[in-house]
Amino acid sequence: MSGPVSSAASPQWEPPSPEHLQQMLPQYEIIGIIGRGGMGAVYRGRQAKLDRDVAIKVLPETFTQGEDELNFAARFLQEARAMAKLDHPAIISVYDFGETPEGQLYFVMEFIDGMDIHQYLHHHGGKLPQEQALAIVAHVLDALDYAHNHGIV
Repeated sequence: MSGPVSSAASPQWEPPSPEHLQQMLPQYEIIGIIGRGGMGAVYRGRQAKLDRDVAIKVLPETFTQGEDELNFAARFLQEARAMAKLDHPAIISVYDFGETPEGQLYFVMEFIDGMDIHQYLHHHGGKLPQEQALAIVAHVLDALDYAHNHGIV
């Protein structure tokens, strides 16, 4: 999950600084921002009480403002609850869900230290051997099948 910080997020939304997020979520040690996009920002954090690294996704305030605010928040909570019930080696675990004092929804998930697929391909010359590519696709399809069988996809 490490790598360059994306700037694809909506220009009107600035994610909280790690220091500000630390004030909003004192139960986690916020280490830094991993990336951001149109659906929010992801931070690397540490849950000291349980001695584990976590990833914390914070959604823009615009998702919880306006007429659809309650519908979106309810849908997001329902999705977080459903995902928290999944237990599969190719699906990241969801540990927590909440709302900051400033009204931003967030969820806390398992932190995976490593490269994303773009970085992995770049590191391996832009192309994978067929056997390796098929193995990756098989893992992804297995995870999708598992999620589908549990009402997610």
